[in-house]
Amino acid sequence: MRRISALSAMAAAGTLVLACASPASAAPGFVRLYSSDGQVATVVDPEPFVCHQGFGDDTAVVNRTRGTILIFPDFDCRTRIFDPVEPGEDRYGSIGSFQALN
Repeated sequence: MRRISALSAMAAAGTLVLACASPASAAPGFVRLYSSDGQVATVVDPEPFVCHQGFGDDTAVVNRTRGTILIFPDFDCRTRIFDPVEPGEDRYGSIGSFQALN
């Protein structure tokens, strides 16, 4: 009888662990990019650490998520030069790409 109770307890614990483990969630809100030639791009609920392309030089970015985003001058989020943009902030400049941190 004890063996069944121990197995039941282990199974219940395993189920709880699996139920609590969830993938990283998106940063609720949106990021909007504006180019100098009139292009507009909107990313809704960006996933953390996924690279999104910008428009390059003369770009404005608006962070309306609940988390920080990093903007990069290159188009693949690989340079070590980046600029954090906090929730509610805007930036203007050379924005080749961005990614949400959380």
